[in-house]
Amino acid sequence: MIVGFNVTELEASQEENVQGDLQINYTPEIEDVETADVNAFEEPVAKIYYSFTVDYDANGQTGAQIKLSGNVLWKGNTEEIVKAWEDDNRLPESINAPLMNDMYRKLISEAVGVADTLNLLPPVPTPQVEQ
Repeated sequence: MIVGFNVTELEASQEENVQGDLQINYTPEIEDVETADVNAFEEPVAKIYYSFTVDYDANGQTGAQIKLSGNVLWKGNTEEIVKAWEDDNRLPESINAPLMNDMYRKLISEAVGVADTLNLLPPVPTPQVEQ
């Protein structure tokens, strides 16, 4: 289970004069995993480093990009998670799916605020009210 979620770096850029059909793509990536000691727990946790990129592409050109990097602290199965990463740079599927779901939920929410600051479309569909 996630016991800590940290964004440690944020980069955002917007290009001028990029036109065409806009595609918004997300790229989550696990970059590293290590064991970490946290004062709140007696046993070590898995510290999972990630990057999450939102690309705004139009006709093959990048119109804007938002990149968030940081780490997630995961309590439970620490040895299994670290060993799986050391063996083949993958997380166990029982951890990967819930982790990715939480990453999407939290990081897309963060990206919405950044997109608003840059006057970009939010990276999620917004409801439309019709008369």
